[in-house]
Amino acid sequence: MNPKLRFGASILILLFAGASPCYPQAAAAPQGAPAKNEALPSVDEIAAKCAKGSGGKAAFAKLSTQIISGTVDIQAAGLTGKIEIFSKAPNKFLNKFSLADGQFEQKRGFDGRVGWEFDSRQGLRRLEGAELEDAKLEGIFDTEVRLKEIYPDMKVTGRTKVGDRDAYTVVTKTPSGKTDTFYFDAETGIRIAEDTEGPNKEGTVEKTSILLEDYRAVNGIQLPFRIRITSPAFSLVINVQDVKHNVPMDDSMFAMPAENPPGTVAH
Repeated sequence: MNPKLRFGASILILLFAGASPCYPQAAAAPQGAPAKNEALPSVDEIAAKCAKGSGGKAAFAKLSTQIISGTVDIQAAGLTGKIEIFSKAPNKFLNKFSLADGQFEQKRGFDGRVGWEFDSRQGLRRLEGAELEDAKLEGIFDTEVRLKEIYPDMKVTGRTKVGDRDAYTVVTKTPSGKTDTFYFDAETGIRIAEDTEGPNKEGTVEKTSILLEDYRAVNGIQLPFRIRITSPAFSLVINVQDVKHNVPMDDSMFAMPAENPPGTVAH
């Protein structure tokens, strides 16, 4: 999948978990019973099949930029929003999120060197340390065809079910010390789910589950058009409405703003 969608979803969860009341939510979709015992594929085989299933290196090499636009639905809270994700190869991105007709706005960017985040509640800040390392991962344009390079500690741990799909589980660590479990479709090789477990900003260990659904081919690569996210705070759904590639983008759009916009709180 596009890493900006995955990281963007995680950022939305983190953003509201610390500032919003906990709303009733549906339980995470069960992973199902483990499949029968059999020899597991190697990390090399998992990575190669994911690369092929996602479109292949040649397809990604034809793309220089990407724009994803869609909606965000937080049903339990009765809130809807919009999300836009701008990406430029090899490692730049800008995420834009608005909620309740623009009453709340959040942006997150990386220009290949500097990572930053802005929201209309807490203002602008520069990302440092583990957050910056996560932003570097988020900025990689062609993650799905470079898994071994990006996640050198990947380990194949088993075979299970995600809904009605057989999937292989692969575990890796993030720069911030969290444990990621990726679920790769046993037939197609595509990443169809992910669990992230580790400490939040307050140090409390939390688990976020992401389901990647409704994959479609766009300019030769596979992208999920529906992303379901469940965390201890609440659940949300991202529905992708449009994807564009190779739209010219100036590098300046990814740079950290010089100051907070008028009417926001500076920190």
